[in-house]
Amino acid sequence: MYKKISKNEKVTRNISDVHSADNYLTKDTTENISVAVTKLNGKLESSKIINERVYYFISADVDFLIDDENVHCESGDVLYLAKDTIYSAEGNFEAVTINVPAFGVVK
Repeated sequence: MYKKISKNEKVTRNISDVHSADNYLTKDTTENISVAVTKLNGKLESSKIINERVYYFISADVDFLIDDENVHCESGDVLYLAKDTIYSAEGNFEAVTINVPAFGVVK
């Protein structure tokens, strides 16, 4: 089985005034993984992640607060967040974002 998702098939979700996601591979295709391009331009409030997440920063100048530790990310960096990690962010980024299992799936 395979699925090619073109840029015209993406589904854009405005998470907040400063945070959006262009969803490509979603739980509708597979519950095992999701892929999106996410963008932040401002402050992302603190939240606890319910799955594993990887960010590959296409462009970035962003500061994360992860479990009370400051982490700065720039273009070309990769950030891994384990399940149940508490984090927030402030700055700007565009990133390929991968969730395991797929975003919205609780296992």
